[in-house]
Amino acid sequence: MVLFVVESPTKIKTLRKLLKNGFIFRATFGHIKDLPKIKLGVNLENFEPTLYYLPGKKKTLSDLKKIGLKVDEVYLATDPDREGEAIAYHIYEYLSKIKPELKFRRVDLIEITETGLKKALSNLRNINVCLYESWLARRVLDRLIGYLISPSLSKTFKKKLSAGRVQSVALRLIVEREKEIKNFTPEISYSLETTLKKDSLKISTELYYKNKLYKTKNEEELAKFLEEHILKETFFLKKVEEKIEKKQPPLPLKTTTLIENAQKILGYEPKQTMYYAQRLYENGYITYMRTDSVRVSEYAKRKAKEFIRLHFGEDFVGKRRSIRQSKFVQDAHECIRPTDVFRENVSLSESERRLYQLIRIYFIASQMAQAEYLVRTYIFSAKNLGKDFTLKTTCKKLIFKGFLKVFGDEREEKFVDLEKGETFKVSSWEIKKHVTQPPSRYTASSLIKKLESMGIGRPSTYAGLLDILYKRRYVTRERSYLKPTELGEKVCNFLTEKFPRFLDYKFTSKMEESLEDIVNQKKKYVDIVKPAYDLLKEYLDLLK
Repeated sequence: MVLFVVESPTKIKTLRKLLKNGFIFRATFGHIKDLPKIKLGVNLENFEPTLYYLPGKKKTLSDLKKIGLKVDEVYLATDPDREGEAIAYHIYEYLSKIKPELKFRRVDLIEITETGLKKALSNLRNINVCLYESWLARRVLDRLIGYLISPSLSKTFKKKLSAGRVQSVALRLIVEREKEIKNFTPEISYSLETTLKKDSLKISTELYYKNKLYKTKNEEELAKFLEEHILKETFFLKKVEEKIEKKQPPLPLKTTTLIENAQKILGYEPKQTMYYAQRLYENGYITYMRTDSVRVSEYAKRKAKEFIRLHFGEDFVGKRRSIRQSKFVQDAHECIRPTDVFRENVSLSESERRLYQLIRIYFIASQMAQAEYLVRTYIFSAKNLGKDFTLKTTCKKLIFKGFLKVFGDEREEKFVDLEKGETFKVSSWEIKKHVTQPPSRYTASSLIKKLESMGIGRPSTYAGLLDILYKRRYVTRERSYLKPTELGEKVCNFLTEKFPRFLDYKFTSKMEESLEDIVNQKKKYVDIVKPAYDLLKEYLDLLK
């Protein structure tokens, strides 16, 4: 018999359908060991952490011990990320002390399906100690920064407050965006829109100068130009430009784009999205949902093409395309996709079903052909219009739906056919006022997207990030937008002044890269933790 350990009982239900005999399944219900809750738990001389078995896990550990004594082998199938590696390592640590001859194998369950399980069991591996050390370094850095900076904050503001390695940098982004908005000075400009008429045909055009929309800050000057050069003129179609415009299909989803689209399309908050995605994964409906990659396995590509051929035809099958991924991408797992592209629905809650549909549609669309538009630009001139001035209009017609077919986005735009040399008169006009707008406040999803683009934080940490900012009342939400409170601004200013490097975007990003260096055996745990603590101590000494 083999003890097969996972994190969640839902996974066990799915696995029992796939593995019939020879396995005893148990769930850890998350971490079994961690740093202490009420003290630092890190020796500041040698940076050795002291991790404790969690009090609420006594029953789980007792059960694992009982079964561990009866079996010869343990399969550790906790989540395929650093958190999962840490749980696997701690189970190994616990059971190997009880029964040293036990064999341990790590199982990477990217998808909980017959195919995924077969692949995982064919590629059993040892626990990756470097992955574990990377997790430990992150956990200790978060503890040092949180526990050593937070008392300074609480003392300064005379209330219980907290700082965090990623949390405080996220707060700084929100605060700086608010400053940009407050300091923004709008600029006003004017452009001209005219309607040209020939018989019953009306065409809306705009005034261009040297192929750019003509804008001026002087409204009177534009009104004068209109009077002298446009209103009394007869316009003729001088030129017709035509091109085929191709629209690329979307990429399959990864954690940040799943969060972004679920908020935009379904109205889900990041934490909701990741909870529903976890349920879909554990029930075997989607691949692992914490990923920074848009890579697709060859098997999944093949199945998607079969689906597209069957439902849409050969012309709708997409061509292979090269995708440039950010330098921060770890690419440990493929994209978030359905485990079976032919499965149209899932037997879960309505919210989970809607998220599944979103993941499935984006995946199918990502493997389809480009959409194609016929884009035609009509350029009009007149005798007294002036050198380099023209009136222009562009119309667009969808000529091949491509991936848009799966989205049902097939709106027809107005398209007219005109002959070169045709003449028109101005039937109406409008001077349009343009006021530049300040940058928008971040939403939860756009903040997460920004952090990812800067190489700050990881897919496993994004969903819970905002909870702390809300809880500490550093940030409030106005509709779906994030606004710093007065306290949030003061805390951010204090941290930026007193702990500048820890609030620096590049420094935080470099720290993430250093954690990856542990995985790649370029650095050791202490090489990351010690310099961070030394710098932190310098700042703390200056505050005394």
